[in-house]
Amino acid sequence: MLSRIERFFWFDHQIRQGNYPNAPKLAQQFEISERTAKRDIDALANQIGAPLEYNATRRGYRYSDASYSLTWTRFSHQEIMAMLILRRMLDSGGASPLSGELNALCEKMLTNLEQCGIDREHLDHCFSANWSHYIPVDETIFQQLGEAVLTRRKVYFSYQNPTRPQASSRMVHPYHLQHYSGSWYLIGWCEEQQDWRTFQLSRISQLHLTDTPFDYRDPQTWQHKIQGACGIFQDQHHQPVTLRFSARRAPFVREQHWCDGQQQVLRDDGRLELTIPVADYREIVMKILQHGAEVEVVSPADLRQQVVEEIERMSAVYR
Repeated sequence: MLSRIERFFWFDHQIRQGNYPNAPKLAQQFEISERTAKRDIDALANQIGAPLEYNATRRGYRYSDASYSLTWTRFSHQEIMAMLILRRMLDSGGASPLSGELNALCEKMLTNLEQCGIDREHLDHCFSANWSHYIPVDETIFQQLGEAVLTRRKVYFSYQNPTRPQASSRMVHPYHLQHYSGSWYLIGWCEEQQDWRTFQLSRISQLHLTDTPFDYRDPQTWQHKIQGACGIFQDQHHQPVTLRFSARRAPFVREQHWCDGQQQVLRDDGRLELTIPVADYREIVMKILQHGAEVEVVSPADLRQQVVEEIERMSAVYR
């Protein structure tokens, strides 16, 4: 998306310089396909509203309104605010693979706004964001995977599971990149396992983007890997988990959105029961322990027993 905006501004500059740019020139400048370049030009005209006019003699485009220029002043205050907030969120590290490209884009935006009399320093200090416990991702790997997802090409890489001594080699059909709680994940079809798998990007190395396309499957076949249950662990099969929070903790939990499909019931005594769909106990156990004695597992029984056993192990550590 950010690269596309850069192409928009390059195309606009070429028109205003009287160079009559076209799809082949745009494709050559940014090393993209002419098909992608044509889509960019269509978007510039139909989505941005640029008054493009094709000149058959010059074999390129010009503006039917010579006074038009693609500037940041054409963006609404809400759009500018959204971009600046996104910049702060990425600057904080939670999604660092995109921060460099977005920073360059925001620098251009802020420079243009400053020229229009808008206080850049004020805008630059209006928003902030902080991430904790995020996991950095190699920028090159992120960009290659992003390209693979968009162009539907197979990727080959080495994957290091932290519970195993040696890395494994995987050939994967990449379908989706997901950001969750400071970490990036790839959802794809693994040829070795012949099944859908979720890969944490920070554990991927020696990635090779192949030229081999894969037959794209209907999103309904892999949506269960990104939605349906609470947390990063997703599956087609999940079950309801009910937690009962103390009256002291209930007001805080009531404000929180844990996941889609959650249900809250406030009891007469002030306690709150939260029911959420869960596919795997690992993450929910950690969340339960974060609340200490302020929460109790109501159901299912096997989760309750697992939490009891973990508390006993914790107690033994501090004796």
